[in-house]
Amino acid sequence: KIAVTTKPCDAMTIVELMKRKQINQDNVVMIGINCGGTLPPVQAREMIEKFYEIDPDTVVKEEIAKGNLVIETADDAEKEISIDELEDAGYGRRTNCRRCETNIPKMADLAMGNWGVIGPQAGKATFVEVFSEKGAEILDKAIKANVLKVKDPVPKGIEIRANIDKAMVNLANKWQNRNFEESDELMNLDQYLDEFDKCIKCYGCREACPICFCKECSIESESVNWVPKGELPPSPMFHFVRMLHMVDSCTNCGQCEEVCPAEIPLARIFHKINVELQDVFKYHPGYDLEQKPPLSVIDKEPSEE
Repeated sequence: KIAVTTKPCDAMTIVELMKRKQINQDNVVMIGINCGGTLPPVQAREMIEKFYEIDPDTVVKEEIAKGNLVIETADDAEKEISIDELEDAGYGRRTNCRRCETNIPKMADLAMGNWGVIGPQAGKATFVEVFSEKGAEILDKAIKANVLKVKDPVPKGIEIRANIDKAMVNLANKWQNRNFEESDELMNLDQYLDEFDKCIKCYGCREACPICFCKECSIESESVNWVPKGELPPSPMFHFVRMLHMVDSCTNCGQCEEVCPAEIPLARIFHKINVELQDVFKYHPGYDLEQKPPLSVIDKEPSEE
């Protein structure tokens, strides 16, 4: 078996790829870690210099705690600033991370992290939650082999872990409301075309997207010339076909937008549509291995009429 360390969006993506038979679930063990969001490296260095007045090369750790982004340097010094203040100024976490409601990867086999570790164990231990028989088996073997020492969490730690998760979900809901209000104008064809006209067809979004796994992309098919070669901007079918193929499995990882040189808000567009699909089909990508993607499944035989 292969053990994979995953953030929540990584774990959700692996679950979706398992559903699409791209990963054998029997061969993979997911070791999840709680995550409140990641920072874009170049922008983070600028933020640390501008707001924290610290040399970025001396930073050894960053963490969100009690609504603040805490920066720790090699000499054990810490400085913290409100995450709201930083993100309102255009810094802080990646925009897709701000909207993410999944902070503890409960779809993984094991979920770990420092949320809920308090008292003498703080900074010396990790919280562990077991979410599958596979995870329980591995944890049991590690304990019997004396690789790990475990003890029951204190009730206060469990409460704190739940409260941190709840606070991060509330923060995500705030950013979803803000981002999706801004993207209301993206819900008509003209606005989609305006955004997609910026495209230079570098294929970066397709190559970065973990759900785009086809060896032969239908966009480049010789039999159906949906996206003629050599045309810039490309036909909007490039984005519409990609959207149709994977939007129901989109896990808001943000990689498409991260690599786009034209700065098209792809993650925001796809996430907005994905949330609409969740409401219609009651389907949340990456959570339940038994629940199939709604746009990729025919649940009854075709009519003979």
